[in-house]
Amino acid sequence: MTEPEPAAPAPDRLHPGAQVPPASGWGGAVRRGMVWSVTALATSKALSFLSILVLARLLAPDEFGVVAAVAAYITLIELGSDLGMKPTVVYEQEVGVSERIQTAFTMNVAAAIALTALGVLAAPLMAGFFGVAEEADLFRLGALNLLFTGLGNVHDGLLLRDMSFGRRIGPQVVRDIVRVVVSLALALAGYGALALVIGLLAGTLAWTVVQWKLTPLRPRLIYDARIARSMLVYGAPAALLAFVHTIAARIDVFAIGHLIDSRALGIYTIAYRLPEVLLASVAYTLGVVAFPALARQRVHDPAGLESATLQLVRYQALYALPVAAAMAILSVPIVELLLGDEWREAAVVLVPVVAAAAIITITYPLGDLLKAIGQQGLMVVFNVIQIPVVIAVCLIAAPSGLVAVAWGMVVANVVFTAMLCWAVMRELRLGLGRLLWICVPAFVTALGVVAGAGIVRVLWPQMSAAALLGATAAGALGGVLALRTLAPGMYRDVVRQVRGIRRRKDPNLVTP
Repeated sequence: MTEPEPAAPAPDRLHPGAQVPPASGWGGAVRRGMVWSVTALATSKALSFLSILVLARLLAPDEFGVVAAVAAYITLIELGSDLGMKPTVVYEQEVGVSERIQTAFTMNVAAAIALTALGVLAAPLMAGFFGVAEEADLFRLGALNLLFTGLGNVHDGLLLRDMSFGRRIGPQVVRDIVRVVVSLALALAGYGALALVIGLLAGTLAWTVVQWKLTPLRPRLIYDARIARSMLVYGAPAALLAFVHTIAARIDVFAIGHLIDSRALGIYTIAYRLPEVLLASVAYTLGVVAFPALARQRVHDPAGLESATLQLVRYQALYALPVAAAMAILSVPIVELLLGDEWREAAVVLVPVVAAAAIITITYPLGDLLKAIGQQGLMVVFNVIQIPVVIAVCLIAAPSGLVAVAWGMVVANVVFTAMLCWAVMRELRLGLGRLLWICVPAFVTALGVVAGAGIVRVLWPQMSAAALLGATAAGALGGVLALRTLAPGMYRDVVRQVRGIRRRKDPNLVTP
């Protein structure tokens, strides 16, 4: 089989004379970045997960539904807050804090102020759309999160550009600690859904303050029209991509809240949060590393993009599929033991939600590749196509209930994945067989997990913590044995990578 020719590189930068960081240490930086990012993720999501377990005992499903609606609204209006400046800072790979960075910050703050005002004004309309018009003040309050985020976005972009993943942990951990502490304290005091919204605002404000302390950017409100136009060449499509991607990804929340009710939205939100902690958040966190890493690879060694991307997909799949298999087969004891009887309906919803999250997790690096080579326009097109697909499946499935909508989202994600794979195969001149082959070890491991956990679940059907832990351990053991037996090469590679991390060696993470 002949090797495909390397894809043509995208332009290295958007303006003449820019300095770019050196290529040395790329593999080590990626490895360290993944370790730091996963560490931050584990800390953040452990706090978040514990708070959800407590809050699920304090708040009713309909209160969770109201907060989910507010969060969806915040996410929607927040999309235009940086005009694509953060990904542009990463893409350009410029060194230091230049006039371009100051212009990016000025544009970012102006957009955040304008959209915050718009968010406050539009809050009653969105509250009515979700059928909770009486909670309009919560939507107004939540809109302030946009302003706090906008003040820290470019600072965060500098840390990403410089691949300072270790330093980037600080703001994330502080944000999550503040968010959890404030939310739990107010929930215990009886503030209901308001507790979660105030906790969200407090956490974001803390994140911004720490960002300002950690980065060398001391903002000056400078606006240069020439610089602004050149940065928008990449930033505008990036902002558009973020906008349409989030609509496509979260339109299920709008559909469930509008077509069914806030209780169903609360149940869906809880079911969504469990795989979000273990799957979707991992994809996003590793994507935070992958995008700047692939952008740097594009500048210094575009021929290596294929092997880099495939290696990222291989490891994403090896993590996502076994974890998804475990959550699906243990969905009933997970929900009933961790959340209580009031949330029992979430168990059957969890299975399709896990399937959808696994699909997104595996293919996330493919989107990072397209962004890194300046092909975010394709991502925009795919997400624009995805929006009517999601709307259609929600409209068709909603009369049949929440579970049908959740399975409809699996179908929609499969459609999006097919488009994404087609684009990457075209850019890298890659065959479908090779793309599928790299996921075989993950499928093998997932089957081992299903066998191990399933046997214990049948032999030990009691709803107890001991039974759940036993099934989880058996699933993990089954997965490891299956990988070692049926895909020994991948098993040895995993062991080598883990040992390399532990010994703090610096071999390239990505190998041909």
